[in-house]
Amino acid sequence: MLKLEDSDIHLWYADQAEFNVPELEENCINSLTDQETERYQRYTSEQRRKQFLLGRMLIRKTLSQYVELPPAAWKLVANDYGKPNIEIAGKDHALFFNLSHSGDRLVLAIANNESIGVDIEARNKPRRLPKVADRYFSPTEVADLFALPEVEQLSRFYDLWTLKEAYIKACGLGLAISLQHFSYSFPSDRRILVDFSDERNDDAAQWQFWLIDPGGPFKMGLAIKSGLNKITKIQSRKYLALEEIITIDTDIVRD
Repeated sequence: MLKLEDSDIHLWYADQAEFNVPELEENCINSLTDQETERYQRYTSEQRRKQFLLGRMLIRKTLSQYVELPPAAWKLVANDYGKPNIEIAGKDHALFFNLSHSGDRLVLAIANNESIGVDIEARNKPRRLPKVADRYFSPTEVADLFALPEVEQLSRFYDLWTLKEAYIKACGLGLAISLQHFSYSFPSDRRILVDFSDERNDDAAQWQFWLIDPGGPFKMGLAIKSGLNKITKIQSRKYLALEEIITIDTDIVRD
């Protein structure tokens, strides 16, 4: 069994291209709840079916790396805002997770802290930057974004977007939190600074944020409300197949 310290975050990656639907169905379909099975059967796109099965496999199989339970024993329940969590009758656990996917890439973040959020985005997707930025970013973020040379704006856009998504996912409240009520800035020394508005009323000192390069055409943001138990190590692994896992480098761009 793997050990997860309070000061650790573990990241687990998988690429859809390395798996096929029949293989996933054979190994994962029996682990789904009735509700998950119904949801899976509603998908008509093979890509969406694969993404859903791979995501559920990634969660359950990975959790079983830490606790001696078969993957099918992990029951996933969502809060009122859609954030999934673990529910196991009669079992104590301190594992929490958050899943994100974009394109063919999936990433799962595991921590001993409930307030964990991760977001990955394919940065090659076209974006109508001015319209989206004005709608979702704070005035300060918008001004800083468009003060950059045009060639740097798309990259900065995804830095902001993934960090904002990671934060609201960590809070477990989704878009009930206005993305304009908190603002990120990026000093020249690789730090990430966050400022919360009076409406949001959060404490920046309680949070840690990272921008991580997951490889390929992707941007990734990671957030955790660590409080006094600061995260000091982030480890990364990747599924090459259902039973083949490798350790990979964690390329932290900013923290």
